[in-house]
Formats: sequence, structure tokens, C-alpha cells
Amino acid sequence: MEKLKIVYVLSLVILAVLLVLAFFHPMVREMEYSEVQRAQLLEKENERIIQFDIINHEQKDMNYSILVTVDGKKYTEDVLIRNGGKFTYIHHIYLERIIKGEVSFVVYKEGELQPIEEVTYYLKNEEK
Repeated sequence: MEKLKIVYVLSLVILAVLLVLAFFHPMVREMEYSEVQRAQLLEKENERIIQFDIINHEQKDMNYSILVTVDGKKYTEDVLIRNGGKFTYIHHIYLERIIKGEVSFVVYKEGELQPIEEVTYYLKNEEK
């Protein structure tokens, strides 16, 4: 009977520890990641506009590189985003300059080879 009480009390203690770890441990951890939000392709009469936000949740200032390619022509921009900050990137693509219509953007975090975001659009130039 005494062994049964000990097993019962130990199981309650283990259950309490697991509940504490399951519910309180994730809430204490800080978010440490970068993300791209609101990626969109806007259509105007004679141009297309790529617009997106880069949000820094890294708990420190971070450098990011943005590479936009329009029909093989590359445009790059490096930007420093403060801890908890947001940067809105805007790139104008004029329809008269579109040949094939392949447009892509890639966002890299400093020191990483894998991009945090990569998107490709295929546009038609309806003026030609």
C-alpha cells in the first residue's frame, strides 16, 4: 500500500513538471527569426510594382540583402533593420522594359546562404 502511494505522488509530480514545461517554457522563449510579409505585385497602368516588408525579430540589428532580377538584369540593395524593426521594399518595373517577363526577388539574411524568402512572377507586356 505504501509503494502505491509513493508511485501516485511521483506520478503527480512528474505530471506537474510536464505541465509547467509545456505551458510556461514556450512563453518565456523569445522570438528569434526574420520574415517577409505582404509580398505583392501591384498593377498600375504602365508599370508593375513589387512591394514587401522585411521584419526583424532577431533580438539584434541585422543586415539583409535584397536581389531583384527582371529579365536577367539584377538589382541589389543592402539594408540594416534595427531589432524589432520593419523595412518596406518597393521596386518599379516599367512595362516598356519587359522582354520575357520573368521577375523574381530573393531576400537573404547576413551570413546565411539560404534565403528567407524567394518569389518569382511571370508578367506579360500587354503594350507590345
